[in-house]
Amino acid sequence: MARSDVDQILARKERWGTNRAAMELSSAVERLEREWLAIRRQAAAFTDFIPMRLVTLIEVFVREVIREIVDYGPPYLDRAEKLAKGARIDFIFASNLQGRKLSIGDLVAHSIPVNSPTNIIAAFEGLIPDFTASLKLAHPRWSEEVDTWPQPPVIQDFDLTLATLTKLFEVRHILTHEFPQERPYESNEIVGFLAAARELLSAIDWVIVDKLKGSVPQTQIMMNIQAGNSLIDLEAQMKGLLQAVSDKQDVSSELLETSQIAWLEYADREADLHASLVEGGSMHSMVWASAKSDLVRHRIDELQWWINREEGDL
Repeated sequence: MARSDVDQILARKERWGTNRAAMELSSAVERLEREWLAIRRQAAAFTDFIPMRLVTLIEVFVREVIREIVDYGPPYLDRAEKLAKGARIDFIFASNLQGRKLSIGDLVAHSIPVNSPTNIIAAFEGLIPDFTASLKLAHPRWSEEVDTWPQPPVIQDFDLTLATLTKLFEVRHILTHEFPQERPYESNEIVGFLAAARELLSAIDWVIVDKLKGSVPQTQIMMNIQAGNSLIDLEAQMKGLLQAVSDKQDVSSELLETSQIAWLEYADREADLHASLVEGGSMHSMVWASAKSDLVRHRIDELQWWINREEGDL
């Protein structure tokens, strides 16, 4: 991967912000749809902007979601190698990876073509083998509504939506790279473009929720409960690793215990610090649990190093 490629990825990440949620892009499509429907008669001269903006939102959304999936870890990280087979990880990229400026997910996300619905679906299929089938059935997966599943799919007519998106990408290409005498679309198609883009992003979003989390909470109470349960699971994993490290003959169990006591004190105080940003609010317990969960994950990595340590590793 050449330096110019790395610089472009870094520049995009700086303009975009640090790993903002892909849901923000889905909301941007919905907002664009509302605004267009409100002013379309007065703004007819600017109709060409809509297809160009829509495809940009879709492309950025797809790359952000691909990054999220790959960085989630196995089995998606294992499958990502095929998607990035044309990209060479060299010293320049590795140095940025080491400095945490970039991730493997960034590399994969910026190595795939996203210039057509077919390419987009193929990229997701490379990571999630049953992606197309899941996309056709995708529906909101709120934790509070599990008893009502399965719900009607977000994409009601998959073939029609795919055909509309294909036309949208073709129109964007013409508008961006040519100057046709006549518009390559009818004005009344804009509403369909907006609806198809909204459906695609929403459906992809729910597929990823299904694969990575199963469901997501809709209310703050449920968010708090889910964050707490996630922390409990992580702490149980950490406890098991601690015992495994303690059982190793070349590790001082006494020093390990002293280290863990100090770490627990640090982790609790660091979580207190983060939660103080919403002191007294309904989000307090969720922020506290989320902050400590991040620290526990890092501690798990540290303990895993001790378990996998080979002679001579210091």
